[in-house]
Amino acid sequence: GILERRTMALRLLLLFAVAACASGLENGLGRTPAMGYNTWNDLRCNGITSANVRAIVDKMVELGLGEYGYEYVNIDDCWSDKKGRDEKGRLVPAPSQFPEGMKALSDYVHSKGFKFGMYTDRGDRTCAGYPASRGYEMIDAATFADWGVDYLKEDSCYATSVKAEAFYEYSLMRDALNATNRPIYFSMCGWNPWYAPPNDDVHYKGGAATGNSWRIAGDATDWLSTFNNIQINSKLSAYAGPGGWNDPDMLIGSSPGTASVLLPHQARTMFSLWCVMAAPLLIGSKLTNMTAFDLETYTNKDAILVDQDPLGIQGRPVVDTCPQEKLSVLVAKGRRLMARRSKKGLFLDPALETIPDCHQVWVKPLQSGATAIALVNYGVNATRMRVDFGTVLGIEGKAHVKDLWLKRTFPASHSYAELVAGNGGGSLLLVTPGGTG
Repeated sequence: GILERRTMALRLLLLFAVAACASGLENGLGRTPAMGYNTWNDLRCNGITSANVRAIVDKMVELGLGEYGYEYVNIDDCWSDKKGRDEKGRLVPAPSQFPEGMKALSDYVHSKGFKFGMYTDRGDRTCAGYPASRGYEMIDAATFADWGVDYLKEDSCYATSVKAEAFYEYSLMRDALNATNRPIYFSMCGWNPWYAPPNDDVHYKGGAATGNSWRIAGDATDWLSTFNNIQINSKLSAYAGPGGWNDPDMLIGSSPGTASVLLPHQARTMFSLWCVMAAPLLIGSKLTNMTAFDLETYTNKDAILVDQDPLGIQGRPVVDTCPQEKLSVLVAKGRRLMARRSKKGLFLDPALETIPDCHQVWVKPLQSGATAIALVNYGVNATRMRVDFGTVLGIEGKAHVKDLWLKRTFPASHSYAELVAGNGGGSLLLVTPGGTG
């Protein structure tokens, strides 16, 4: 009845209230999740050159991606000289890859209306074995600032996994970046959910007090690892908000010729979920060879508005038939998946290799009073999914539904139902209370 629906609406408001209170790192950045491009899912270490980055920037201009909110052009690992630092202790771009130096490339990126991002590691080496920032935080931050860097991703390879020490090392780079007086978005890449919440035992104030975003899981390289990262992030929504975001990893497209590829419908479902999860949107597809389908996915203004909603609430599943596993179990699975990739042929038990036959309904309240809803079906077969607005959203009366991919609006109703394709099929909906049609 009406009382039950009002109670449900109140419970939803209380449920999301904690997330709205999460405070961000006060560098003035990341008020909405970062958007841009990153080289890793596209190139890995192959072709990290000034010429290729300039070509990517030119393609971003040609495609008009800046008009949709994509602002960062980020170089990942494998850019520096493996021989080490210069006589003043500074990182050096590989001369054969960046003959004109990094400042000239940064200037080019800025001249095209974009911001420039770079990569380092808090350990002794980067993941690909290049010089890293442990013990060099102040000089590296100053170097990046001198080069005109606007975004820094700091990885966690060849580094301690002791929480207190990891938190401390990230705080060193945070403070070093702040000391440059240049606004630099700080992306922590520690691959663990324990970066999100505060930890009083070691005086850690949480991800939002340390970085603008923090990786909550291992690399998403296929649909299986993407599923695992989604399940981990589903438990962390309370810690995200303007200024600081949970990062379930960079986007994977379906365009050929890239290091990581999904099926087209999976890539679109990933984008839908990333938008509802208020996750950073960093394209990892080959922009110079992008399919029309992927371009349509990444330039859907309605979906992007969901991700960039100024209320800054991370969505969460309200209908969930997937196994309810503890974070520690999901993290262990993620580690084994990463180990399998680094040691090709490593045997995993079939249970770990199989995505459960389940589905989820995710909801994200928006500043307008509407609600974004993502449906996702992980099972093999198509399944009929239904959302009752009174039960799930606490809406009294009818609501209008707009399918953000089909760009179709449905008559006002008390519910919505759809046959959702299997193996990662999904939908993204905008539900607005009111209406009699």
